Amino acid sequence: MKKSKDTVFLALAMAALVAGLASAQIQGVITTPEGRKIEGAIKWLPRQKAYGITAKGGNVELEMEPANISELRIPRPRELDTAIDNIKQGNAAAAVPVLEKLSADYLMLQWDTVATRYLAEAHIKGGGADKALAVCEKVITANPEAAYLGEMAPPYWQALLALGRTAKLEDLLSKAIKSGDRRASAFALIMRGDVITAEGETHEITRRSLRDGYLRVITLYRSERDAQPEALYKAAKGFEKLGQTSRADQLRTTLKADFAASEWARKS
Repeated sequence: MKKSKDTVFLALAMAALVAGLASAQIQGVITTPEGRKIEGAIKWLPRQKAYGITAKGGNVELEMEPANISELRIPRPRELDTAIDNIKQGNAAAAVPVLEKLSADYLMLQWDTVATRYLAEAHIKGGGADKALAVCEKVITANPEAAYLGEMAPPYWQALLALGRTAKLEDLLSKAIKSGDRRASAFALIMRGDVITAEGETHEITRRSLRDGYLRVITLYRSERDAQPEALYKAAKGFEKLGQTSRADQLRTTLKADFAASEWARKS
């Protein structure tokens, strides 16, 4: 029976879609639990939930599950830092296409969460929380832990908060805090402060956001320097709302002295 043009087109489109599910082939090194190193072209195969590796100098693709890999080393893509700089300088239009490609090409190849973190941040700053959620969830489908651990989790949480999905957000914050990862816990506490702040403008709500969120990070997670600038900035804002301007000024002084290069110090 002869296939119609529409049927052929649909079959080709589906084949292209399936082919596009795998990440690009990226040069890197895999180390096995026994210490064996395999260098070559590596890609993530979503259907198999495994890595495909074409060893250097060979032409046979091996498949390895993550459980059989002790270390995956992929060189940092050169385009990533330029894109990040563009985001920080407010030039999202130049950064977004680059980050979209990196997020897809490096799926489960070490740099996907970093690229997606900044891509989601760009969408959120542009008022596109739904777009931020969508790009994050592509990564989370392959790596569920990315929803509460690592670089991408905070902007994903921000998208959930902006879209009013607080029940799911609270579940992820609890997982982050219980994980034992101090960085994840620190950023989860900041987000908990944001969730409380979103409840309203009363003094009681502000006190709770300080007590259960920002001040915990400042006092209990001082070693997590990545989290400190945001916590200091938001705590200062909180004390300002309470009319405690001297305490707010103290926090801003610390922010500008210790984290002068951060975006939070520039905002302050």
